[in-house]
Amino acid sequence: MSSVKGKGHCLSCPIRHLSIFAELPAERLQQIQHFQPAVLQYQAGETIYHQGASAKSAYTLRKGMVKLTKSLANGRTQIIRVVSAGELFGFDGFADEHYSHSATPLSSIELCRLPFADLAQLKKQYAEIDTAMTQRWLQYLRAAENQMLALGVMKAPERLASFLVNWYESGHLSSEGVALPLARGEIGELLGLTIETVSRFISEWKRQGFISETKGHLNLLDKAGLLRAACSD
Repeated sequence: MSSVKGKGHCLSCPIRHLSIFAELPAERLQQIQHFQPAVLQYQAGETIYHQGASAKSAYTLRKGMVKLTKSLANGRTQIIRVVSAGELFGFDGFADEHYSHSATPLSSIELCRLPFADLAQLKKQYAEIDTAMTQRWLQYLRAAENQMLALGVMKAPERLASFLVNWYESGHLSSEGVALPLARGEIGELLGLTIETVSRFISEWKRQGFISETKGHLNLLDKAGLLRAACSD
């Protein structure tokens, strides 16, 4: 079950520079301190909201990763995006009264929940927030277009290699590598591949020394070799 950690304070928030409030000057942040979003904690596998549920709030991820999934009537699912720290999600309530997907934590997470009524007022009152949200929508639209291109044009190994490279290069590198909390089946769900295909290519590329894995972390050892192997396959 989710738990309420407290109220968010934008001025002292550690991920403010990544959020839609990043360009808002400190004096303006002082003016909106009465808009204090609830800070919630979830564990892996819990549900933040379900597809089709009434959309009442948007969320900013403070810590961890969240997968957004769409489901068909026959029960089949597709991961449409993986959300990382600083990203806004669940804001499709601006266009419709229901969430168009489900949101599920991939690990222990922490997020800010802001009711749409408050967010709409802030968006209307502050041009910086309106601009930041528009930019986010455009970024997500481009990402969706790139995903469609990959699914429609790239072969299976090219899709997987491109995903691994992009994930590694856009992630936070630690001594263990870049965290990759997605299981083989979830990677396949995101890329339109079977779990067998994902497992086979990752095992082969690990054997060839292009990548390595340690405790849920990915290391990219030979990017050029990986991409060459993916194209030749």
